[in-house]
Amino acid sequence: MVSEGKELAEIAAKLCYSERTVKYILYGLMKRLQLRNRSHAVSYAIRAGLI
Repeated sequence: MVSEGKELAEIAAKLCYSERTVKYILYGLMKRLQLRNRSHAVSYAIRAGLI
């Protein structure tokens, strides 16, 4: 959903999570994979074949 340009509020509503939870999940993923920002995370997912 991040790759589609969705806002945190839209992602949270669709997944039935709070915005804060979605933000922390994204932050944790980016930290674990040493990604700099959301754009970097999307490009990583595309290269890894996740999208």
